[in-house]
Amino acid sequence: MHLKTVYVTVGTTKFDALIKAVTSEAALEALQSRECRKLILQHGNSEPVQADESRRISQQYGIQLEQYTFRPNTEDIKASNLIIGHAGAGTCMDILTNGKAGLIVVNDELMDNHQQELATQLASEQYLYYCKPSQLAVQLATLDFASLRAYESASENMLKFVNALDELMANRWSHSANK
Repeated sequence: MHLKTVYVTVGTTKFDALIKAVTSEAALEALQSRECRKLILQHGNSEPVQADESRRISQQYGIQLEQYTFRPNTEDIKASNLIIGHAGAGTCMDILTNGKAGLIVVNDELMDNHQQELATQLASEQYLYYCKPSQLAVQLATLDFASLRAYESASENMLKFVNALDELMANRWSHSANK
């Protein structure tokens, strides 16, 4: 599967590890080998890629880098072949409801992290893949994004997702309250 346009989102969080991982030499080589021509970074509160680094990425890998803090992302999602994002519920739903291939990157620095559970569940159902920032480049080089299942956005599936999310949050809430 060619990944002509890749959209990366950290949402409203600060997730410097994701931005660094996706702009690492190994990740850029993997993207280049999959014919990526445009990398859109929604970096939120993370550090943006410096202008000289952006020029180097374009010259060395042939990948145009576009980045921004926040803006409506509907067009970026629709234009992408792959969405790489933090494991927030909103990002997961954007991937699923737009029928996009997704690679969720779990922020393993968070304490009591619900992201891992959500990503694990969606991956077990073959809707998307997940990894930690340190695994991103290898996953980009090796995963078969075409083998992911299409999410059927029927109300039954949405209800299952909402119920699973409610249950996950209820378990987190009761676990936190018992501490």
